[in-house]
Amino acid sequence: MTRRTLSLVLLLMVSALPLSASQFVDMQFDQLARGAKLIVRGTVVDTFSAWDDNREVIWTYATIRVHRYFGETTGPDTLVVRNAGGIVDGYMQEAIGFPVLRRGEDLVLMLADDGGHLVLHAYNQGKLLVQRRGAIEVLVSDPVRQGEARPQLTPRFGEAATNAVDDSPAMTIDEFSAMVDDARAGFRPTILRQQQ
Repeated sequence: MTRRTLSLVLLLMVSALPLSASQFVDMQFDQLARGAKLIVRGTVVDTFSAWDDNREVIWTYATIRVHRYFGETTGPDTLVVRNAGGIVDGYMQEAIGFPVLRRGEDLVLMLADDGGHLVLHAYNQGKLLVQRRGAIEVLVSDPVRQGEARPQLTPRFGEAATNAVDDSPAMTIDEFSAMVDDARAGFRPTILRQQQ
């Protein structure tokens, strides 16, 4: 009987492994900032979606007008960021749990290079929305994820965004900039947590 119970427990543990491997894990901020190729503040000015060459995956390409580079990097005034999911010819493909880049968003992005394409580094942790709270601009995590239940009017993929103000936890852009500088210099291991 004990052998059967042990086998059943082992089987359950092994079958649960793929589920935990597919979760997004919060990274420490210093690791996140050092791992990003570029960290920019910008506005999404345009998006379009297209199939990959094998017509298996739909990618959305967002054109970002860059207003500021964080850290000691600089670059072009415009970047194109690729993200999984989108709508092509009426067919929608969502990458469950991935962020969405929407026209009109004012945001800060942490970007990585993926085979010659810029992508969000650390998925949802790599995207922060810029909001005004009174006279101060703050950064908040984006509550909208692909595949999650959302109000009917919440924009998807290429639709325009509003960056509606909320009272969720936030940091100022100056605080964020100092954290990036410190992280890239090897200081302050801070965890940037996603809101549930």
